[in-house]
Amino acid sequence: MKTHSSFRLSFLLQLWGWLSRYGSWALRRCALPYALIARLKRTCYQRGWRHQYRLPHPVVSVGNLTIGGTGKTPFVIWLARKIHAQGRRVAILSRGYGRQNALQNIIVSDGESLKTDWQLAGDEPVLIAQQCPWAIVAVGKDRYRLGMWVLEQFSCDCFILDDGYQHLSLYRDVDLLLFDATDLKGLTAVLPAGRLREPLDAAQWADGFVLTRSECVVSVQPLQERIEEVLGKSITPIVMKSVPQSLTHLSSGTVKELQYFNNKTLLVFSGIGNPDALCTSLVASGFDVREEMRFPDHYSYDEHDVEAVRRKLQHSGIDMAVTTEKDQRKLRTWCKVDDPIWVVNMEFELIRGEQSLRGLLGSHGLL
Repeated sequence: MKTHSSFRLSFLLQLWGWLSRYGSWALRRCALPYALIARLKRTCYQRGWRHQYRLPHPVVSVGNLTIGGTGKTPFVIWLARKIHAQGRRVAILSRGYGRQNALQNIIVSDGESLKTDWQLAGDEPVLIAQQCPWAIVAVGKDRYRLGMWVLEQFSCDCFILDDGYQHLSLYRDVDLLLFDATDLKGLTAVLPAGRLREPLDAAQWADGFVLTRSECVVSVQPLQERIEEVLGKSITPIVMKSVPQSLTHLSSGTVKELQYFNNKTLLVFSGIGNPDALCTSLVASGFDVREEMRFPDHYSYDEHDVEAVRRKLQHSGIDMAVTTEKDQRKLRTWCKVDDPIWVVNMEFELIRGEQSLRGLLGSHGLL
């Protein structure tokens, strides 16, 4: 059954698209008070007018300025693995977007096993827990209280704050701000006229700038120059790319290398923040993407959606459908063993800026 949040998000996206086309002047007017409130909120914390709470271990925040996907979840997974490789026990704190009972603190994983499902915890925290089975993963609205609650039950060496750039009530030792290299247009205006959560100059409070999806553009230089123009200073970006590693059959769990799918045609479908980047990455890796089906971010699938994928494959003659790791758990209930639906396993790779990242985290004994 679809959640109310899925319906609400779908409706809001359609309304936003209509207003962007026919009522952009109204959106621009609404953006002015939104930007003012966002700027005032950050100013209150920066000047000490509102209190920031500190956890007793280092906090590394991973966040962004835009709505939609910049690759926060894959980067959190990549970063957690790097810190874990140094012998540090990592706890990951997330809001758990779209979950049931958003006010409740929940342990998603205790570092040994998964303790809940995606309906209660949210799709991204469950994915993080699956990909980092040694990490403590917890969800809650107030991340300071959540962190202290985690410490009452477990020991850890550091916290990673998932989607934390706007969660200003919690002090962070390192603030990493992600930008999607394919979304330069997304930096032009604040909500609801554009995709920025707060004005772009709020980036000045970040410690490190992570430019993701570099594989989808000729160069990250235009994005870097845009950030530097607004901040009035040079930055040393940490540049990442996403690389497909293999595909897993959704129902059987069979894993195949990319070469197995040579000469296969693909239907790509997903409920993620940036579906364009997914298709671009697949095409760059040699896949023949013929068609695409897009669902809202954090979408909750049902049997009718899966049947629509089957019909699309049948009528188009396309060989197989490909979706994401984020979507797979929400699809498994509705898929049959013989459905040619595969999950692409993506990995983040560091292209440039390793020294900068080590400098930021090394001072806290994390890298």
